Amino acid sequence: MFRIIMPAALFAFGTAAVAQQSEAGEEPLSRSDFIAQMDTEYARYDGDSNGVLTPEEIVSTQRQAARNEALRQNARVFAGLDTDGNGVLTSAEFAALANPDAIPVDAAPMLNQFDSDKDGVITLVEYRIATQGNFDRIDTDRDGIVTTMEMRAAGIAK
Repeated sequence: MFRIIMPAALFAFGTAAVAQQSEAGEEPLSRSDFIAQMDTEYARYDGDSNGVLTPEEIVSTQRQAARNEALRQNARVFAGLDTDGNGVLTSAEFAALANPDAIPVDAAPMLNQFDSDKDGVITLVEYRIATQGNFDRIDTDRDGIVTTMEMRAAGIAK
């Protein structure tokens, strides 16, 4: 006995198929062609071909579709990076992946820490005063050497 269960995703597919066909300027879609497309889509979801879609089959089909789309996008990106088209990324082609603009940078934290006179620049003297002050704060026995134990006590080392 077959139970026909039409999940919302399948109905949405059918509606999208009709809309795409109309936008593409193709011939109108007949009811029988629409049903044939829907049956094909249903069969794609029905992994064990028993005429019933389980949540597991739906998730499995959606995961496979997502994987296929991710692989398609990866292939497109790879092709764009493989500028000589030899199917191998050279170190120079791979370096093109680096996008330093994607990493936010901000001078404010460093200026706040080291610009003691707040004039918008850090002089070597200001830098040394702050860093030597940090060293002296960690060097609790004041012997001029920062040990691992002192760094641990300061929360810097494990």
